[in-house]
Amino acid sequence: MLHGRPQARGRLAARALLDHAHREIAVIAGPGTAADNVDRIAGFMDELAGAGIATGDIWISERDFSSAEGRAAAMELVASGRPFTALFCANDEMALGALSYFHEAGIRVPQDVSVIGYDDAPAAAYSAPRLTSVHIPWREMTKNGIAELLNLCYGFNRPVTRTFPVSVSLRASVAKVAKRRRSQP
Repeated sequence: MLHGRPQARGRLAARALLDHAHREIAVIAGPGTAADNVDRIAGFMDELAGAGIATGDIWISERDFSSAEGRAAAMELVASGRPFTALFCANDEMALGALSYFHEAGIRVPQDVSVIGYDDAPAAAYSAPRLTSVHIPWREMTKNGIAELLNLCYGFNRPVTRTFPVSVSLRASVAKVAKRRRSQP
């Protein structure tokens, strides 16, 4: 089990943006049929609401977790003319697609717009710029799941950890608003 519920992990993403003075935030969410996505978005919105941001006014687009859909949503966001200083994507694949579109459109990350993803997939550390992401410790979770399976199936007595810390891997895709141009991308 990860420390905190999915809502708490969504709160981490919002807090990372709020701590960098972002108040005009857009969201690319995953499918509404994915319970963990619904929880992470709810936590994200709850943290923003707690900071006095009117969450009903936030631009949000529901997508399928793919890079192509992240790119398409970023294109729609820019075309909408809605002002935003930051974008939260419900997974890193969508965030990488958004980064790609912003680069092609001449929108600088993080100078014009900050971007944060979720999962901390290996590609996040190698994107340009390097993607800030909510870190889910997949490797440790997988190793411990396999150990538990071996214990159950073969009577082994391997140690198993069931609680894993979650954090934000703060990288180059997020910057403080005060250090950036405040104009619409």
